Amino acid sequence: MPSLLILFFMIIFLLESMAGIIQNGFIITVLGREWVRCRSLSPADTILASLGISRFFLQWATIFSNFYTYFSPTNRSIYTGIFWSFTNTTTFWFTTWLAVFFCVKISSFTHPIFFWLKWRISRFVPWLLLWSIMISALIFIPSFVKSYYIFQLPVTGNYSENTTVHSRIHAFQRHFFMPLHIFILLINFILVLVSIISLISSLCRHLGNMQDHNVCRQDPTMQVHITTLKSLCYFLLLYTSNVLPLIITATDSISVCSSRFWVVEILTYAGISIHPAFLILNSSKLRRVLKKMLHGHEAA
Repeated sequence: MPSLLILFFMIIFLLESMAGIIQNGFIITVLGREWVRCRSLSPADTILASLGISRFFLQWATIFSNFYTYFSPTNRSIYTGIFWSFTNTTTFWFTTWLAVFFCVKISSFTHPIFFWLKWRISRFVPWLLLWSIMISALIFIPSFVKSYYIFQLPVTGNYSENTTVHSRIHAFQRHFFMPLHIFILLINFILVLVSIISLISSLCRHLGNMQDHNVCRQDPTMQVHITTLKSLCYFLLLYTSNVLPLIITATDSISVCSSRFWVVEILTYAGISIHPAFLILNSSKLRRVLKKMLHGHEAA
């Protein structure tokens, strides 16, 4: 049985995870109905729906993996960490493309390359999502191989051979798989950072044009810039809160039976659990459906 402190952290982790699952389920349901009705979604809604699906399964995979590992430490499953690796990587990529899409569509640069990208990024969205899934699968394959061999170790071979293979697998995990995973996440981080810098530069340029023409500061374009910039800054905080724990666990293994592990999990997934609410409130379509639901409950 877990101690009272660990049980307290488990409950907090479970509550925040369920909050994220409910919010992502709402996004999937609304956009899924839209797709069924119209047989298509806008590029932004396509990325948002993909992100909602990925996060929905990521949080279920995290819950199952953490609690299964804690309560059944001796019964190792091949699949507990594999699906988590896949959904975690796709979540990072889909979040990145959402940030890049907003940046490209809203920024007001006049460079030919940027102008070309602005008008064609909507066509690239399906390919970007497919490419993200393929990259995530490349992360998935070594994780599957590692888990499969660890699962087979007690069954075949003698003790010394098992120990040697086990140490080699863990060395592969520590020196190749985890650095590769962090490297890919850092690419996402850099793309979001570049998007933020570009949007700030575009906003400063727009403010300069407003001052030259004595335009009111309530200009809608400026408000869109500011709202999107806030969203991208949140993306950056989200990446930081997820990449740092991965680096910590890569350099210092934390036992699932320690309270420190659950604190790290709470901090890591707090952003993922809160962010869907931010996306819902900033989407006119999702916000409108949410208001109808709330008004319907009030009327009932």
